[in-house]
Amino acid sequence: MTATPPSNPLALIVDDDMLMRLLAREALEGAGWEVEEAENGREAVAAVERLRPSVILMDVMMPEMNGFAACTAIHRLPEGENIPIVIMTGLNDYGSIEQAYEAGATDFLTKPLNGLLLRHRVRYIVRSSQIAQELRANQAILAQARDVALEGTRLKSEFLSTVSHELRTPMNGILGMVDLLLDTPLTPDQQDLADSIRTSGDQLLSVINNVLDFTEAESGRLILSSTDFETHALLHDVLTSFMDIAQRKGIAIATDMHPSVPARLRGDQVHLRRILRTLLDNAVKFTKQGTITIGVNTVEASCDENPLADTQPNAKNPMTIDDQSTVMLRFSVADTGIGIPSEAHKWIFQPFRQSDGSNARQYGGTGLGLAICKQLVERMGGTIEVVSTLGQGSTFHVTLPFTSSYVLPSCKTDGTTN
Repeated sequence: MTATPPSNPLALIVDDDMLMRLLAREALEGAGWEVEEAENGREAVAAVERLRPSVILMDVMMPEMNGFAACTAIHRLPEGENIPIVIMTGLNDYGSIEQAYEAGATDFLTKPLNGLLLRHRVRYIVRSSQIAQELRANQAILAQARDVALEGTRLKSEFLSTVSHELRTPMNGILGMVDLLLDTPLTPDQQDLADSIRTSGDQLLSVINNVLDFTEAESGRLILSSTDFETHALLHDVLTSFMDIAQRKGIAIATDMHPSVPARLRGDQVHLRRILRTLLDNAVKFTKQGTITIGVNTVEASCDENPLADTQPNAKNPMTIDDQSTVMLRFSVADTGIGIPSEAHKWIFQPFRQSDGSNARQYGGTGLGLAICKQLVERMGGTIEVVSTLGQGSTFHVTLPFTSSYVLPSCKTDGTTN
């Protein structure tokens, strides 16, 4: 039969000295405790399996099994793993106290026992043990919830990636057919309808691509490449795709490429184009009048604090970079648009967020563009930041490492440069 647990908390007193057991019993029973006794460590181990006490008061020197061995044996039991054990030892016996802690004791009391101190110490130790057990249980629940959330995120990403792939294939087919239709003789009304289909299709494909890119970056499946490209040609290609819409809105687009920027670079031009296109698309979208400027400049680095010195291949920066031929470039996209409220700067790069909920209704978009930019930039070993004032425009700065024939100035021993 299973023993009925006591209504009051149970203390187990383990001591071969009957008088010491009696003093401890009187002190604890006076505070409302149930008390059981054992004369040595072996009896204590058996009592723990049977009674599962809330606390154990353990003498050190006992026949058959001393207090140190009993501590170790009790904590090896499933029933005794979390039971606090208070060692009772002689005054100034520091060697026994240290050995008791090593054996798993929770605290110690010195003999002769003080009844009032014993009651308060035991109450405190038991409560502390209960809190520690509750914290461990909560940590286990949180860990389980975290694992469930991570698995849910993984499944969500896989689902979005699969759906995006499945949507993109027929969408490309639709756009291809519309292009063929636009090459045939059409009435003005038919031309307008076909153009509308093409415009709406492009917008839908952009949303699909955003979702797919986001899920790939979020899941770590993003693959970076490294190829040679012409800096000016890349900027020209990116800008060309926005010229028509900018002209229709009456917006001027300008470039500002510093002479120190190398003509040829080596790096991930595919994702660089994606980053710049996203920033330019936002600039055009949120600017009604004025100018949009895309600038490129080299980042000055002092010899004492070279921003490239710690650049190593890692999870966020898998590209191998040769310090002797590395240049840090800062790409800036500045507009005279609606600007971003200061309170939104801290989360503007979070997914599915826009600075103002009304922007999504007025300007469209999924709120993924800047989140994707941030993921791409960090994977490429760079940084992205925004400087903006509401009503006065925004400037996005992207700093990225590339390799080129440009060589950073070497340091002299006196701290100056060659």
